Amino acid sequence: ATADEVTRKDIAAKLFGGKVSEHVSGFDRPNIRLTVKPKNNSTTPLLEFLSDRKGESGIVYCLSRRSVDETSEMLQGKGYAAVAYHAGLSAAVRADAQDRFMTDKGIIVVATIAFGMGIDKPDVRFVAHVDLPKSLEGYYQETGRAGRDGEPAEAWMTYGLQDLMLVRGFIDRSEA
Repeated sequence: ATADEVTRKDIAAKLFGGKVSEHVSGFDRPNIRLTVKPKNNSTTPLLEFLSDRKGESGIVYCLSRRSVDETSEMLQGKGYAAVAYHAGLSAAVRADAQDRFMTDKGIIVVATIAFGMGIDKPDVRFVAHVDLPKSLEGYYQETGRAGRDGEPAEAWMTYGLQDLMLVRGFIDRSEA
């Protein structure tokens, strides 16, 4: 997992009484190709990216529940096996989406950051971000869900000024 030193020490103390051996390695994942494109307020870039990936398993991350719903419906309408996953869905719907993703080939999960913790599917070929991630650490964790089998994978992202404004709004409303 990705964890800083303070978090690693906390995990070791609380889960293992401090008696652990640690393996810390670098974060370079040479099998993941990173691509960043400017956003143009259309679904065309995402559809172009996915056009060569029919039948592949992947994750499309969005910042809002509304964006998840709209993007998953759009992908379904274009013939992709896409499922939505966010905290506003019932536990049964989320469990079904996760089960399909883990057991079926070629499923695309369109999700908020609520999806991914504990997911260890080795053949995820891509992780796409249609909105700017909330943090660099979050981006690294999310893209790291691709290519765990060591085979080539893609981390693809679009960004725009509206993303920066949305993330800034999250920061301004936060009590952190």
